[in-house]
Amino acid sequence: MDKWIINRGDKEMKRWMYFILFIFLLAMGALIGTKQTSLFQEHEVRGAIDIGSGTTNLKVAKIDPKTNKIISILYEKTVPVGYQKQLEQSTNHRFDDQVMQEGIASIKQLKELAADHHASKVVAIATAAFREAANGKEFAQEIKKQTGVQVRVIDQDEEGILAFRGAIALTTVQPEQAVVWDIGGGSMQFTTLSPEGTYLIEHGKLASIPFRNAIIEQIENKELTQDSSPNPMNESQMQAALEYASKKAEQTAPFFKEKLLQPTTQVLAVGNLFNLGIKPLVEKDPIMTSGNKKSGKTVMHESQLIEALTHLKDRSDAQLSEFSMPEIAVSNPLLVAGYMQGLHIHHVEFVRVNNADGALTYPAYWTN
Repeated sequence: MDKWIINRGDKEMKRWMYFILFIFLLAMGALIGTKQTSLFQEHEVRGAIDIGSGTTNLKVAKIDPKTNKIISILYEKTVPVGYQKQLEQSTNHRFDDQVMQEGIASIKQLKELAADHHASKVVAIATAAFREAANGKEFAQEIKKQTGVQVRVIDQDEEGILAFRGAIALTTVQPEQAVVWDIGGGSMQFTTLSPEGTYLIEHGKLASIPFRNAIIEQIENKELTQDSSPNPMNESQMQAALEYASKKAEQTAPFFKEKLLQPTTQVLAVGNLFNLGIKPLVEKDPIMTSGNKKSGKTVMHESQLIEALTHLKDRSDAQLSEFSMPEIAVSNPLLVAGYMQGLHIHHVEFVRVNNADGALTYPAYWTN
C-alpha cells in the first residue's frame, strides 16, 4: 500500500514537472517569437528610381532605418529612355511629347515593380538631362501628377555625393582613400573627401553625349543634324579623340590631380557607363578575368582598355550590334581611356552602383 502511494506520488510529481516544463517552453517560445518579430520589424523596404540621361534605374532594398544602411538588394531593373539624345536633336532644348510619354510609362512600370517587391515608399531623382531641359522641372511635376512619384531634380554636387555614398557602402575601401568616378550621358563627377571629411566634387569637362558630339563635329567634321554616330572610326580619329579627352582631363582641379597620384588612392568606377558599357568590353581579356578571380574585385588597367579599343577600330554601328547603344560603343571607352591617360589613373575598380544606391540611404529623402 505504502509503495503504491509512493508510486502514485511520483507520477503526480512527474505530471507537475511536465506541466511546468510545458508552460516554461510555451513562454520561451512566445518570448523568442516576440524577439524575432521585433527583429523582422527592424527594417523597411524602400524603392529608389535614378532617372539618368539615357537610362532609368530602379533599386528596391531592405534598409535599416536606424543606420540608413542597405541590408540587402531585393530587386533592380534598368529601362532605356533617351532623354539626353532627344534633347541633343531638339531645336528648342525641350523634352518632346514622345520622350515624356516614354518617361512616364517607365516610372509607372518601375513603381509597380517596386510595389510587387513590397516597397513601402518610392522616391525618384533626376540628373543632367532634367537640369538642362527647358521644361525639365515642369515635366518632373507632371510625373508626380500622373504616377504619384515625386521626382527630385538634383544638382551635380548632390549627384556626386549619392554616387560616393553608394560606392562606399558596397566596398571595403576606406572613405578617405576613395575617389568615386561617375560618367553619365550629360555629366561627369569625381567625388572624394577633404582632409576635414567634407565632400569634394569635381565636375568633369566632358560626358558621354557631349564627347560623342565633339568627335562628330570637331574630329570628323560632320554635321550632328546628319550624323548621330561617329562610327566607323579609323585609327587616326581614335587617337585624336583620345588626345582630346586627355587634354580635357588635364583641366581637372589640382587637389584631385594630386590625390589621384597618391599610391593609397583607389578609384571606384560607378554607374551604367562603366558597368554596362566598359566592364563587358574588357572582361573578354583572359588576364583581367584571371586576376579578378584571385582578388575578388573587378579591376581594369588602362592598358587593357587600350587593347580592347583596338578591336573596335573601323567598325560601323551595324557591326557593333552586340552593344545596346552602338553610337557610343566606341566613344565611351575612348573617353574613359583619355581621362585615365590625362590624370595618370593606372587602374580603376568597378563597383556596380548608380545614384539609386545612394538615394536609398540618403536620410533627407526618407524623412516625412
